[in-house]
Amino acid sequence: GYDPTLRFVASPLAVPGLIIVPSAKRGLTLALKPDGKGNITANAEHIQWSYDITPDVPSPLAVGGIVYLNRQNGNLIALDRASGKPFYESRTHSDRHRASPVYADGKIYISARDGTVSVCQAGETFKLLATNKMEESLSASPAISGGRIYLRTFKALYAVGKK
Repeated sequence: GYDPTLRFVASPLAVPGLIIVPSAKRGLTLALKPDGKGNITANAEHIQWSYDITPDVPSPLAVGGIVYLNRQNGNLIALDRASGKPFYESRTHSDRHRASPVYADGKIYISARDGTVSVCQAGETFKLLATNKMEESLSASPAISGGRIYLRTFKALYAVGKK
């Protein structure tokens, strides 16, 4: 059922023993075993699990035993890394999401196009810890280093953290 006129945007994610491969709009997400060779498209023995939703633009994130898919509509999906069984799908913020989620210090940071940055607790249960609004639009994924989160908007680069 894949429409070959659509483009792939989200990057695959490789973690030990698994490759998470999102597809294009209205497609699925596959978790592939990394031992396949050649064209494994029709070979079910190389597929660990599949999930009927793709994040489309944001790339997947894996933290411990959980794979996170951040949909463009702001819904965050948490899947069991081994089985693909969903733990939850919950709304973070309703504006368009193009950036990939990032992880630091037990938290997942998700940025929306309107400049809203949602902070969720990592884990099997959804918990929105904070919602922060930048004064500008952004589409870039946050970067985290040295106790700071870096946010690149369309006009500036912000560093948020303690002095």
